[in-house]
Formats: sequence, structure tokens, C-alpha cells
Amino acid sequence: MTELLSGECIVNANRSANLLRSRFYVCPICGNVIWSAGKGAFSCCGVRLPPLEAETPDEEHPLRAERVESEWYVTVDHPMTKDHYIRFLAFVTDDRAQIVRLYPEQSAQARFFPQGRGMLYACCNRNGLFARRIG
Repeated sequence: MTELLSGECIVNANRSANLLRSRFYVCPICGNVIWSAGKGAFSCCGVRLPPLEAETPDEEHPLRAERVESEWYVTVDHPMTKDHYIRFLAFVTDDRAQIVRLYPEQSAQARFFPQGRGMLYACCNRNGLFARRIG
């Protein structure tokens, strides 16, 4: 209480409370996907994993999201072969994260329950992570 009455601007140093600061890590050996609510140090199969850096979707990885009834219907027009496919789709808001793991030879689509505005992510096994704001 004393700090508030002093008139000083107090900045909260806790930066992990907002899930929009989420990070994704993917093991290059086994393909495990690790989601973190903030920065972290992770390893898998004896390899230290760097966080994936999200890029803007390009023509080869168009992220399409449309409202269908009470859900977001997300599709990616992308080949889903054993050598080149989308690993996962995720929708992250400031208080929720929804992740759908995808596998080769299945369609690159998912449905997410809208919980406000957020970031839509798609991870290609060759080209990395792509992100787009929706909501």
C-alpha cells in the first residue's frame, strides 16, 4: 500500500501471465511439440531446442480462418505428405491455448472454440512456424 501511495510508477516484472507470449519448440529428431507459456530451456532426444520464430504466412502456407457456427474453422492449403506436412495448428489467446496435432496424409484443418482475439499458428515441418492474428 505504501508503494501505491508514494506516487512512484511500479512496473510488474512478471511477464509470463499473458499467453500471447507463448513459445513453441519442436524436436528435430522425434517431432515432439512443446508449448511454453513463456521463455524456457527445453531439450529432447539429447538436443537443446530453440524456440520457433513465427513468420507471416506466405503463398505456400496460407492460413484461412472462418467462423462456422460457434467455432473457428481453420484450414491450410498445404501438401500433407510424409516428407512435407503441417505438424500442428494452434489458437492462443491471452488466457487459453488450443493445439491440434496433425499427421501426414490427413487434411490440414482444425476447429477452435473462439475465446476472443488471438494468434493462429501453423507449423510446417520444413518451413517452420507461421502466425496470423484473428478474432
